[in-house]
Amino acid sequence: MVIKLAHFSPGRTIFLSLIGTILLSTALLALPQARHAPISFIDLLFTSTSALCVTGLFTVSLDQFTLFGHAILLILIHIGGLGLITITLAFMYLFAKVGFSAQLIAGRMLEIDSWKKIKKIVLFTFGVTIIAECCGALCILPLFAQHYPLDHAWFYAFFHAVSSFCNAGIVIGTYFSLEQYSSLFLCITMFLMIIGGIGFVTWYEIMEYIRSLSEKKHHHFSLHSKIVLSGTISLFFASAVIFWILERDASLASLGPVQSFFSTIFHAFSCKSTGFLLTDIHQLHIATLFMIMLLSFIGSSPASTGSGVKITTIAIVAATIRAAITGRPDAEICGRRIERDQGNKAIAISCLALCWIFLLTFFLLITQPTWTFFDCFFEAWTSFTNLGIPTGLTHTLSLAGKLCIITSMIIGRIGALTLVLALKLKSRHPAGEFSYPEERVMLG
Repeated sequence: MVIKLAHFSPGRTIFLSLIGTILLSTALLALPQARHAPISFIDLLFTSTSALCVTGLFTVSLDQFTLFGHAILLILIHIGGLGLITITLAFMYLFAKVGFSAQLIAGRMLEIDSWKKIKKIVLFTFGVTIIAECCGALCILPLFAQHYPLDHAWFYAFFHAVSSFCNAGIVIGTYFSLEQYSSLFLCITMFLMIIGGIGFVTWYEIMEYIRSLSEKKHHHFSLHSKIVLSGTISLFFASAVIFWILERDASLASLGPVQSFFSTIFHAFSCKSTGFLLTDIHQLHIATLFMIMLLSFIGSSPASTGSGVKITTIAIVAATIRAAITGRPDAEICGRRIERDQGNKAIAISCLALCWIFLLTFFLLITQPTWTFFDCFFEAWTSFTNLGIPTGLTHTLSLAGKLCIITSMIIGRIGALTLVLALKLKSRHPAGEFSYPEERVMLG
């Protein structure tokens, strides 16, 4: 039993858990207590999938759901943002006796060797989540109280805090609009997006670094955190500058200097993974939309609430390409050699992701004949990257189109490579049993 558990596919665990949660939440949303009017099964399935995958694309208005339905969506966003595996490990730690096989599975899922470190990071994750979301909700509660009765304002405030922290970009409320709130509200929203998007492992190391300073000890950041911090900062400044250059005579033209500044930095953070917009998407320059697509493809950090193929993946792909160009035998980042299997996985993740987006675009061009090519391409891109910026066309999807987008959101959340590994059959020739003769082919 231990051997079977130890060799059970983490990818399959994630995939089956995600599917089970989607089906259960769809059944809950189908209850009369969860909705004001009848909603078709496919739309309920689409809604639960979008909430769990923290995407934000919907075929029906969320105002059609009751407070109970919104509470279900809130739970789904939380589960999707924190990750099914993180929550599972927390329950394993709190309520179960963890054996060696379970520790091995946990290590394979999070790529962390020490079970003690996994426990610390999981507890740290829940601590940061509770503190950040509660503080964020309390700070914005007075702003919501100006538009809603107090019994609804607290729920909407907490919902927005969770949606921001989990990088979901989902809003509820008939009168809610990001444009109507103050710079303080936008700052709190950005703060929550940053905390959730950087990743809990990196935040854990940052806290360890701060503690080491107070104790006058030397602390080394891991290569993972170095890539995450440098990549996040670089992407922020680059995207902010490009956004301002492209939009200064477009969507920013009617704004004052202060509003223009806040709008620029807000979109630089939001368009990487969350999907909040302060203006209508059709008012943005076409080049800005292309930049948003590139940002969302890179996404946030591993072990974060954000999506995308992740900053570390792109960094390893870039290092591998640089090694090939310079003739180095191995990819190197910050004076460290990257293992070849990680380089292969990073390239596989990126290539599979692009292949799926192109394939989905092809399917949407067939199932949505009234849509333009860019509409299909953008919908396919944002559904896979879980960015979920609505174009206003999602509700017109055909049945086949809805199934395609549902599949895309699931693949985007768990990762194309994870899905392939979860579904692959056992090979007739196990790895390492034999190898074929080597031969070179022409390239370029």
